[in-house]
Amino acid sequence: MKKTSRNPVRLGLCLCVVLLVLPAGGVDNPLSAKVEIAGVQNYSGSPLPKPNKILVYDFTISPANVQVDKTQEVRLRHLIEGDQNPAKVGENAVKELSNELIKALKATGIPVEHATGSAPAPANTLLVQGSFLEVREGDKAERVVMGMGEGSAEVQTRVQAQFKGTGDPVIFSAFQTNTTLTKNVGAVVPAAAGMNPAGAATKSVVTDRKKTVGAYSSRTADAVAKQIATVMAEQGWIKADAKVK
Repeated sequence: MKKTSRNPVRLGLCLCVVLLVLPAGGVDNPLSAKVEIAGVQNYSGSPLPKPNKILVYDFTISPANVQVDKTQEVRLRHLIEGDQNPAKVGENAVKELSNELIKALKATGIPVEHATGSAPAPANTLLVQGSFLEVREGDKAERVVMGMGEGSAEVQTRVQAQFKGTGDPVIFSAFQTNTTLTKNVGAVVPAAAGMNPAGAATKSVVTDRKKTVGAYSSRTADAVAKQIATVMAEQGWIKADAKVK
């Protein structure tokens, strides 16, 4: 019987392809995005009554804290539409986070509404407010051409949820978030003093093309909802196993 010869060069190329593709399929790999939650301060006083509704306010943001992707800023389409400047990028991040946060908190079963700062909040309401500390678009050209996490975005926020009863509002949960590319995979993320264990880093695999401000704002909102839901469960407002994003 005639033996079929194998091409060592071809085998080597196939092996290389497998090694490059496999890491993207795991949960903890260099292509993961993570949300770190730190500085957690949760309510620990007498039980609070379950709120009638949750009001989500748009997070504040300063254009000075927004880094724009310079490779996209000069493209004709963006120059015509005027959508590639710090003010617009920040506005889009605020909108994405608000929309996703409202959607995620609705899973608690408590009515959720988008609110503005102009109308006074009624009694027995949970108020969710915050600010963007930093928004970085990264570099789209690096994400598309180089991949492997290059050119990723970054989103940092400060969050404060307050319960408004008949008197002055009390802090229900306050913390900071940082959504960025996973580095040093497998290392333990240091917890800030007083951090609730439920606020551990959340990781999810995303493709390089989706490591954008919009995607990271959405993941930030999901992590914020989970953190707030944890305190809701401690108060007995919702079940501990409620499927909040």
